Parts: sequence; structure tokens; C-alpha cells
Amino acid sequence: MSTKGGSGSLSGLKSILIATDLSTRSDKAVSRGLALAAAYGATVRVVHVVDDDQPASLVEDEASRAADLIEEYVAPIAKEFGLTPDIDIWRGLPSVAIQTLVDQLAPDLLVLGAHRRQFLRDVFIGTTVERVIRSCGRPVLMVNLAPEIPYRKAMAAVDLSQHSIDALEFASRISFLGCEKLSVVHAFLPLADGLMRYADVEMNKIEEYVVSVADEAHAAVLHMLLAGDWAGRKPDVIVEEGPAADVIKSQVARVKPELVILGTRGLSSLKQTLIGSVANAVLRDVECDLLAVPAPR
Repeated sequence: MSTKGGSGSLSGLKSILIATDLSTRSDKAVSRGLALAAAYGATVRVVHVVDDDQPASLVEDEASRAADLIEEYVAPIAKEFGLTPDIDIWRGLPSVAIQTLVDQLAPDLLVLGAHRRQFLRDVFIGTTVERVIRSCGRPVLMVNLAPEIPYRKAMAAVDLSQHSIDALEFASRISFLGCEKLSVVHAFLPLADGLMRYADVEMNKIEEYVVSVADEAHAAVLHMLLAGDWAGRKPDVIVEEGPAADVIKSQVARVKPELVILGTRGLSSLKQTLIGSVANAVLRDVECDLLAVPAPR
């Protein structure tokens, strides 16, 4: 892979892989990925996967047309940035083919377009984006925003786990993709609240308990931030009571970041963890871009 003329004004990304399904959603991802490659001086590769569950002649015709379409769209943007991206056309199931290419290339960042929002289909079989994030083991940027919208504000959702710390550390290493402002949001649930209400504890006592839990959560987030390189950014710390996905989405609506950062745990042998609940709900609903950082394999 080769890149020429990138400004390299940012650091931390050496290689970017962009996956496109030739939709307008993916066009945003291609443009954003190329802009990031120029900003970081990174190598860049664009891949499209042709479904091979059809006659071979159709597969090859589709592959040829896809290569022409990608070249037609990518070439003028790449020329503007002084880039020479490689273009790959693969055959197979998209999530599997992308996984294979990620395993081979180990890119620093995988860039994808937002998935189609088809409620029933998403619920029953999930989306390519979700499957890739669960399985690829590399940071994934899901692009919703138009590429001309600059990244200024980032919001990191944290649950005080090592996964959240890893996500913040990665985002810090890549300069939060150029964002100058950082908010950190943490959702908490006062577990004894319901029991206290059931026991008919005075309301002022319940309120005092909830405040104390919020104060403890706020102190824990500050402690986590002080231990990392991102403390110098003086992030705005937001601690709110409620289910994590609801709190994140409400704060995204309030703060209006261009980028949300999430640590994900992928799949356990028994159940989906964060990607099956919080991250999954967030990536389906947010309108900004999402940087999902999985736990190391």
C-alpha cells in the first residue's frame, strides 16, 4: 500500500482500511477515511465484497463494475488529498471477508459506513457492522456524518472497566481523531434505591443515598481520568443516573458531539456483553460517528 502527499498533522494511525458496499452511507465512510489517511499520513486501502452466492458470471460482472465505481468515486478525492489508495474486490460474505482481510492486514483503524436501519432485520440477524465490530478485534469507526463536518467534540462513554480505559488510551494515542474537546459520560444505577422504596424509607433518605452514589461515581471517574494521558484535556465529566444506553443517547442529544467513543467486549461464550446491549443500542440510534474499540484478542 502506498500513500503520497498526506499532511500527517496528526499521529497514531499508520494504516486505515475502508470497507464500502457502494451505498451513499459508505460514500461518507470512504471520504472520511481518506481524509483521516491524509491527516495522519497513513496508508489506506479500500475494499468491497461481492456476494458470491450467485452464478460465477454474475459475481465477476459485479466485481468488475464495483471496481470501476470505486475507482470513479475514490480517484478524485484521493487526488485532492495526494493519496494513492489500494482497491480490493473480494468475493464472499461481507462480514467474513472483511474479517479475513483485517486478520491479514491488521489495520490500525477499520472505517465502515452506518448500517441500514431495518428494525426487524436488525433485531433478528444483526447487521454487518455489528458482526464486524464483534469479531474483528480492531478499532472500528462507524461513519454517519457527512465528511465535510469536522470532528471537534468527542464523547467517551465509560463504565470504569479496563475496556473503557483501553478505549480512552487508544483514542488518546490517535489524538481523538482531531477532536479538541472531550466529554466523559458515566451512567450509574443506585442498586439499593428500589429496596429502600420497597421498605418505605423516607424520600429524603433515598435522595441522600442517590446523591452519595452519584458523588462516589463522579470521584471514581475523576480518579480514572487522572491516571491517563487524557487528563490534560480537562474533559467535561458527566455522571447521570439511569441505564447506560439511555444516558449515553440523552447526553449525545444534549452535547452534540461529532464522535462517540465506546469500549466493547465482543461476545462471550454464553451471551453478548457490552456490544450486545449498550454499544449495540448506541450504534443503532446515534446520528454522529462512533469509534468502537474492542478488547484485545
